[in-house]
Amino acid sequence: MAIKIITDTRIFEFDTESLHHPNVYSLLKDIPEITFVAPCGGGRRCGKCKVRITGSVIPITDEESKFLSKEEIKGNIRLACFMPLKDGQVIDLSGSNTKQSIMTEDRLGNGAVTLDPYIKEGFGVAVDIGTTTVAAALYDLGSGIKISVASDINRQARFGSDVISRIQFANSSENLSIIQNTILLEVNSLILQLCNENHLVSNDIYVVTIAGNTTMLHLFMGLDPTGIGIAPFTPVTLDMHILDRDDPSLNNMISINEKGKILVSASIASYVGGDILAGILATGLYKSEKPCILLDIGTNGEMVLGSKDRILCCATAAGPAFEGANISCGVAGIAGAIKSVGYDSEHVITTIGNKPPIGICGSGLIDTVYSMLLNGAIDDTGHLDNDDFKLTENIFLNQKDIREVQNAKAAIAAGLKILIKRSGYDYGDIDKLYLAGGFGTVLNVESTCGIGLIPPELKSKVIPSGNTSLMGISMLLLNKGYFSVMDDIKKITEYVELSQDMEFTDLYVDNMFFETQC
Repeated sequence: MAIKIITDTRIFEFDTESLHHPNVYSLLKDIPEITFVAPCGGGRRCGKCKVRITGSVIPITDEESKFLSKEEIKGNIRLACFMPLKDGQVIDLSGSNTKQSIMTEDRLGNGAVTLDPYIKEGFGVAVDIGTTTVAAALYDLGSGIKISVASDINRQARFGSDVISRIQFANSSENLSIIQNTILLEVNSLILQLCNENHLVSNDIYVVTIAGNTTMLHLFMGLDPTGIGIAPFTPVTLDMHILDRDDPSLNNMISINEKGKILVSASIASYVGGDILAGILATGLYKSEKPCILLDIGTNGEMVLGSKDRILCCATAAGPAFEGANISCGVAGIAGAIKSVGYDSEHVITTIGNKPPIGICGSGLIDTVYSMLLNGAIDDTGHLDNDDFKLTENIFLNQKDIREVQNAKAAIAAGLKILIKRSGYDYGDIDKLYLAGGFGTVLNVESTCGIGLIPPELKSKVIPSGNTSLMGISMLLLNKGYFSVMDDIKKITEYVELSQDMEFTDLYVDNMFFETQC
């Protein structure tokens, strides 16, 4: 007998006796070719690792059934982390790889980059490895023209939705190899996709530049990330790395020209990585006469405040709530996700692609909480009188969801206030607030200020900026002179460690309350 896994593009079949996995989740996470999301990393807490299983299926337990509707159970939907492997099982993942709306745009329009690439022939690819998503852009190195972009959900999501979960998974050489190969395979597949769509072959690619947070870059290069996860939060490296295509550390998994190079961005600190360094480059914050803020709200909350003279930065453990994880009906930015909610009525909703609602993504979550606050469904402490608040018959927020939002927004608001206080600036001194990343670019500024995530004094200074990490690492792809510029940025940047900061803790508690000054 065997176990079969069906995806949209391939069927996997395994001899049951050859498998040593305790459950379906354990098997799926070990197959890099499969896109599979499990926000809690198989911890039986999130209820998001839903799969359709037929054949040999054990009866559902009360614990598992709490995460599933009656219709789902009837339709053979089960949770992978609860389901033991059995002879004859068919695990059907077809149709589950819904395309996510991933931000790849340049919203700043800072003009053309002087062309001086590391290798002056062929084509190059810039890659932003986010915790949740991966985006890539193809450029002609001769003209500097951007040809096309490609993106996908970060397949490492099967090991957990946040960096700590992935660091904990990568605590052995075997697991580190598994999680590294997952991202190497994904980056390579995006490069091949860009080539195929533009009638190129992998041999036409001569340079690949990589940005990402410090953990993502460690995992890409196969470096032990465990030091990042425990005090004193020490990474293996913060330096830029220039790797040959056949460098042993990349396991021969990046298919480009044999003379090609892979340039991995430097990072600033353990929790302020190459993505933020690239963002500072893209926004021009490092050469600004007036102080500006760069705020990247995603799975992690990273923020920068400064100008050409001095830059401060910090990171907060905001959690993955704004990415749809840890929220009862939370989903990523996919078709059917509730993306906005009316202020006059919480039941006036719009969805991505105008599809029937299937869940709520980050921008819709913030809108909903602000609308609930305005309409009295919750008070300024976040207290919800009822068991849950229904947006539709099947989509709701409960008290735990509200607390998740409060935790995330309090961490970011407190971090911003620490940076402003340490800088000596007043709110009036701030010239611009760049909101980076897919989530930051689409969220409603009114709602964001309304719940107190961003100080109302900065509301008029917000600039939705797109994927500043991809922009910055594309600039590096096109002009090697930015190597030294990024090095100079690091020299004037001071990292503020918040984990042991009592003032941050006090501000975090204060900002748990909702504010409605906007």
